[in-house]
Amino acid sequence: MTFLPIADRELRVRARLRSTYRFRMIVAVGAFLLVGLLVAVGGQNQAGGRYGKMIFETMAWLSFGFCLLEGARNTADCLSAEKRDGTLGLLFLTDLRSYDVVLGKLIASSLNSFYGLLAIFPCMAISLLMGGVTFAEFWRLVLVLGSTLFFSLTVGLLISAASRDERRTWSMTLGLVLGTAIVPQLLLWYRPWANTWVAWLGPAAAFQGAMDAAYGMDAERYWMSILLLQVAAWGCLIGACWILPRTWQDRVVVESRSRWWRCGPRAQAPGGFNSERRAMILGGNPAVWLVIRGQRRQTLLWLVLAVTLGGAVTAWLLTSGSLGTGIGILAVMFLLHMGLAFWVSTEACHLFAEARDAGTLELLLSTPLSAKEIVEGHYEGLKQLFLRPVAVLLTVETIMLAAQVYLLGAAEDAPWGACIAVLVAVGFVILSWALDLVAVARYGLWQGLASRKPATAVTKTVLYVLIIPVSCGVVFTLGLLLPVIGLVKNLVFINYAQEQMRRNFRPLLTGRYGWAQEKEYVDKAPPTRQPRRDVLPSVLPR
Repeated sequence: MTFLPIADRELRVRARLRSTYRFRMIVAVGAFLLVGLLVAVGGQNQAGGRYGKMIFETMAWLSFGFCLLEGARNTADCLSAEKRDGTLGLLFLTDLRSYDVVLGKLIASSLNSFYGLLAIFPCMAISLLMGGVTFAEFWRLVLVLGSTLFFSLTVGLLISAASRDERRTWSMTLGLVLGTAIVPQLLLWYRPWANTWVAWLGPAAAFQGAMDAAYGMDAERYWMSILLLQVAAWGCLIGACWILPRTWQDRVVVESRSRWWRCGPRAQAPGGFNSERRAMILGGNPAVWLVIRGQRRQTLLWLVLAVTLGGAVTAWLLTSGSLGTGIGILAVMFLLHMGLAFWVSTEACHLFAEARDAGTLELLLSTPLSAKEIVEGHYEGLKQLFLRPVAVLLTVETIMLAAQVYLLGAAEDAPWGACIAVLVAVGFVILSWALDLVAVARYGLWQGLASRKPATAVTKTVLYVLIIPVSCGVVFTLGLLLPVIGLVKNLVFINYAQEQMRRNFRPLLTGRYGWAQEKEYVDKAPPTRQPRRDVLPSVLPR
């Protein structure tokens, strides 16, 4: 028998796919263009070794983020998807062992990630020719990035082997990887933890220790971090091989209703008001009820907003609205907004993807509901989930920013015209942030329907709607025209998603049944075709 037959087959399949070569080419070209852009923009303001050091650190941070997120994007659902499809049990009916399945899935899911990381290294090595970076520092960083990527992928395998739900595995993998990178660094803020084993934990410790300044002061921290990272990665891989044969069977889950946190949201609880609300929703657009039923995540969203906004308001009041505090609060608000936009995109991308896999969308198309009503019902459900928290967030942000402008203007005796201009700019920023959420919701619904995997849909939505436009706006306009760019790109993405959904909603769903040979509009019914007797199977009775 061939050693690791699944890995052998997956490598042969990947060698014939265009996406294997296309992905690494895109990553290499993107890294080269980024280095060229940094050379063109920052070359005149940097001198000597600082120039190469700036490019090296920029590429290092971007590559480090890429390695951290690849596990959630690729391996977090590779085994759980096999469980849901019922194909994992067929593999165990053969002579295959658990390590054959796990290693095969690891190689198949991580090949593009590994090739993409290799494509970044030559572009990163350009900084060696510019000075400020040593060969030892470069190779230490290569070791850190490779170990981080391996750790992220194996964590995704472990969570996928132990779980079955796609969204749960994706969120748990992302939370665990980011938690191991961030929590040890937060603990290092306290002096008693600075010289203990906590300083060795997490990929961030190895990443920081790879730089010459940190490595020269404490080389042991770097090597111990690499060792612990490798031990954790191999432990996750062995754990996935041990857990998978014990968790692939279907099990009957008996959900207890004795505890209040298992009862679901108020919309499903018994009672006159909730029954009336449910009847009202079903009488209007039943697709809205499909979205908001069983949603318990809104409570978590309110909790996160309450803690974050409470801390920001308290810090602002204690420091009397100083300029540094205002800038810090603005940065926290921006990060909170990006996190909320990521949350909305995740929910939007999973709605149509889960309904398509469960066959719910095909059932809805067989009802008197038009495709437009189905799409707008899912969007209205997203609005009901996020509208009130977003409204509270934007209101508090507007009040705090306006008060900050007023206090600074009064302290500096600034003219009222300048204050009004700043307030108008603040209004543009708030409006751009609000349209960001609408854009990721609309575009996320479209990508969730058009993409095969929800993780791919989330990646495309966040990359196209949030990351690339913001990065280009900061680089090319130094952030001065960022609100205007945000408004324009949001309107473009909203219009594009609506148009694509209008034209391709029904063809994407009914194409596999032989319908929709041409593009159809969303409000048209599927064509009815009579079966031909000459193409019927011969096993049918005549």
